[in-house]
Amino acid sequence: MCGITGYVGGRPAVETALNNLKRLEYRGYDSAGVAYPNCNGISVVRAAGKIANLERALTGTPHAAHAAIAHTRWATHGRPNEANAHPHRDCSGQIAVVHNGIIENYAELRKELLAAGHQFTSETDTEVLAHLIEANLPPAIPATEAARSVVSGVEEEIFANAVRAALRLVTGSYAIAVLSQASPDTIFVSRKDSPLIIGLGEGENFLASDIPAVMRYTRCVVLLEDGDFAILTPDHVRVTDLDGAPVTRETLEVTWDDAAAEKNGYPHFMLKEIHEGPRTVRDTLRGRLGANNTVVLPNLPFTAADWQRFRRISIVGCGTAYHAGVVGKRLFEQVLRRPVEVTVASEFRYSDPLVGEDTLVILVSQSGETADTLAAMREAKAKGATTLAIFNVVGSSLARDADAALLTQAGPEIGVASTKAYLAQLTAFALLCLFLAQLQADLPDAETPPSGASEIGQTATILTAFADALRELPTLIEECLRREPQIAALAETLANHSSFFYLGRGYDFAAALEAALKLKEISYLHAEAYPAGEMKHGPLALVEPGVAIIGFCTQPATNEKMFSNLKEVKAREGTVITVLRDGDPVPDGSDAVITVPATLDAFMPIV
Repeated sequence: MCGITGYVGGRPAVETALNNLKRLEYRGYDSAGVAYPNCNGISVVRAAGKIANLERALTGTPHAAHAAIAHTRWATHGRPNEANAHPHRDCSGQIAVVHNGIIENYAELRKELLAAGHQFTSETDTEVLAHLIEANLPPAIPATEAARSVVSGVEEEIFANAVRAALRLVTGSYAIAVLSQASPDTIFVSRKDSPLIIGLGEGENFLASDIPAVMRYTRCVVLLEDGDFAILTPDHVRVTDLDGAPVTRETLEVTWDDAAAEKNGYPHFMLKEIHEGPRTVRDTLRGRLGANNTVVLPNLPFTAADWQRFRRISIVGCGTAYHAGVVGKRLFEQVLRRPVEVTVASEFRYSDPLVGEDTLVILVSQSGETADTLAAMREAKAKGATTLAIFNVVGSSLARDADAALLTQAGPEIGVASTKAYLAQLTAFALLCLFLAQLQADLPDAETPPSGASEIGQTATILTAFADALRELPTLIEECLRREPQIAALAETLANHSSFFYLGRGYDFAAALEAALKLKEISYLHAEAYPAGEMKHGPLALVEPGVAIIGFCTQPATNEKMFSNLKEVKAREGTVITVLRDGDPVPDGSDAVITVPATLDAFMPIV
């Protein structure tokens, strides 16, 4: 959730770093800070709350520096206050560090550093890094003098080696940026399991934890990989590994329209991105539905023989990506008749997963940098499984390291609560399912495709019906968005409710999972999803006046059961909102109704 930016060059560094930091506010944060060199040490200014509070704290402060690092923090270790905000300094005040990630062995390192005489001023794990760097400067030179000595290429490398040595002592995840007072035009950076990019300019260079932060100034970026260490000056960027050996990283040309990262008249990014849903689905489909309704995915190197080898499918993701996987599981099992399991990425690697050479592991991540999902991919590959990534950021770690890749086309997603990326992931799962169905049809012993698609029949008919429905989806989403005034009016009537249950069966339950997550993320209200039939096994006891129940009733095969479940909650005086397909009968006891356009059962989660 945290954001990092940095700048070195001829512009006012503090102002530039803060301007870029504002473009990462969508990540959510509880404090902010900035560090820049001055003639006596590293100046650090921090504030709890918004970046605006930090800017007020900076009023009247001279900003002649040409290098700065800035940070927005989402508290993990220590309370959300000024003392725990980043950047953090060493004892000498000559070194400052910003950090995203978690240092898992920080308690052990902190104890050792305290025993060696270091003094800590925060409760964070990050402050350990500043003191570790200080401790790894050459012992013959006092730390305050060592920082001052970094004035040439050779001495710059002395400081770089101290940072590298400190990082080799750390376990956990990190993206860091470090300033040294005696090298005022240099920023030292490194990453492991947390994203960090470098933006390349003329006589200036930038760093950030996400590409949109630097798009105002440059479209040329370098995506650092795990274990990379880089030194940034106005005139050059040098990348090595943690042993100091040079490494080469390609430069990526960002093709996103800069306007895509702006609000375009919407009050906030999330609403703008909701309204980009139709374009997102169109772009993800573009060029992939070929003649005769075949699906063309040129970046997937799978043959019919490969598909025959995959007897099992495992889908892995976090949050919204996991919920997209729940839809994917049901679709794949319905159409492909292969066993599919879907697992939260943070649980996958600790479960000793039963995957191997006969398993296709599908990893889903909007950013392609989700640490738990990357760890799951490494676990799957170590066990011999074939990995396929569904992702939205070209050049991301997941995209580079998976055996096969399927790019969605959502463009930059700024709102921290995913909306259009979810639609793109569901669309990608549909395309992938149809692509694999084509391969399956090419097998000499191909099984008869299921019903359910059953109402659709044989493979060719399934492909035609699914392809036609996919092409229609953007128009159906546009129709949903035209109903926004009705939804806004309903929200007004529900604003005084304190608890929400989202109920559904089958595909509707998969949609309920994502709906409940969205309400929690955006409104900070209690919300949870349940398979509707499970309410009677305990949760029904929580229904009372003031509790809202949203019942998804878009699956004709289970609607009769759903109506009975909603009567149960209505009997306990909950507020019942029913979601129906256009034209379907409204069940008794509904306090409000939302209707959506009809499509195939499998695609109802999208509309």
